[in-house]
Amino acid sequence: MGKELQSLSAIEPFSLTETSPRICPDIYHPAIARDGLLTRLRIPGGVLTQLQCVTIAELLETIGLEYVQVTNRANLQLRSLDRDLEPDLLTKLTECGLAASNTAVDGIRNIMLSPTAGIDAQESIDVRPLADAWLEYLDLHPELGILSNKFSVGFDGGGSVGIIDRPNDLTLLAVAENEFSLHLGIGERGSAPLPVGVNLTTDECLPMLAAIAQSYRQGIEIIGGDVRRKPRLRDVIRHYGSIEFGELVRREFTGSSHFIFKNRPPEHDISLVNSDLHLGVHRQRQTDRYYLGVVLLLGRWTRSQVSGLGAIAARYGSGSIRLTPWQNAIVPDVRERDLQTVQGLISDLGLVQTATHPSSLLRACAGTTGCQYSATDTQADAIALAEYLEANVTLDRPLNIHFSGCDKSCAQHDRADITLWGETESPERRGSYRLEIGEVAAKFGRESSDFLPPERVPISVVKLIEAYHDCRLNAQESFQAFANRQ
Repeated sequence: MGKELQSLSAIEPFSLTETSPRICPDIYHPAIARDGLLTRLRIPGGVLTQLQCVTIAELLETIGLEYVQVTNRANLQLRSLDRDLEPDLLTKLTECGLAASNTAVDGIRNIMLSPTAGIDAQESIDVRPLADAWLEYLDLHPELGILSNKFSVGFDGGGSVGIIDRPNDLTLLAVAENEFSLHLGIGERGSAPLPVGVNLTTDECLPMLAAIAQSYRQGIEIIGGDVRRKPRLRDVIRHYGSIEFGELVRREFTGSSHFIFKNRPPEHDISLVNSDLHLGVHRQRQTDRYYLGVVLLLGRWTRSQVSGLGAIAARYGSGSIRLTPWQNAIVPDVRERDLQTVQGLISDLGLVQTATHPSSLLRACAGTTGCQYSATDTQADAIALAEYLEANVTLDRPLNIHFSGCDKSCAQHDRADITLWGETESPERRGSYRLEIGEVAAKFGRESSDFLPPERVPISVVKLIEAYHDCRLNAQESFQAFANRQ
């Protein structure tokens, strides 16, 4: 990597008896959760090499974990640690690019790419070079370590598998071969970034990102805040107002465009990207190349699956694995002649590749085992539902079922077909779920959806799916459309 790692001995150690120093951890600064220490590996662009897969599998074995979890930012999360990672492990992670050589900026390497960047036949431009340039900029600017560890930048090439609806702080969306629309996360928590009326050439994108990041840094220095709850970019923009913040950015911007951030963005409907479009086998833009989308149940990726997928990618692909913000994985660059073999090898790892399999339907937060705010054991309840669905239902269309242990909706910010909310307000009902469906979150019948105990969730969901199959207008009617008619 060409840069020396900062002295690891200077990193203050943590213990389970201390107050967590920051809500959003990085590999050098873990947080404390109910189940132990929690730390995250930032995976810029969600792209992993075979060497990195081997390193992750070895790390899991060393620290005694069965799996790593892919997050909804396409990063990796380690839970239930009983101690900090040892300096030699941190050095190994740094040497293979799984941690920043500059410890100050490791937490802000949240760089999200369209998972099919560079291989998507419909994209306007390959955004991978832009992501690489932004990562290099971050590594050279340790002063940006003051930014929130949640700060996230997205690059959407305009292809079939987009990320424009993901709640990044800012996203550059390709609208032509050499033109990007700037979107800023100025809405409420969990909402998609909105266009602010600024279009940029490819060469102007990095200067604009730098100008926004430096203006954000200046805003944090003025507003203040503590290590645990640093102001988000939207907080700084609201503090100044869009026009004044735009003036700050203008002074930092080294590009040639003249721009004004609109005080009130135009009405703009960000269509939700279908989270299942990448699953299964898909033809790439390259001749005789295909990618395979693989389901990871609740983002869980076991040691054998990490090393196994890495080996498959090395032998039959280009040696890389791509993680998605829907907590799945992609094996790209497979030849047509090898497709059947690769599909079989993936199945041998216990992984499925179809969007209608129950494993692909579910999203769930940490639940009571890992989060003090949760009222329900969402992970265990979601897995129980997956097993019940596999034994009792055959789906012909994908569905999205979201378990949330409280009203924060950490696992999934956008609307689900079926949402199960952990009841937090009523002590006597704590541990039960409210079941909601439809666009306006209409409850599914008083008797069936009022405060379901976990053991009743599987049969209630199956009955709902059966009602959908029996009463939909036709095979093309979505679950949302069906639910909204009820």
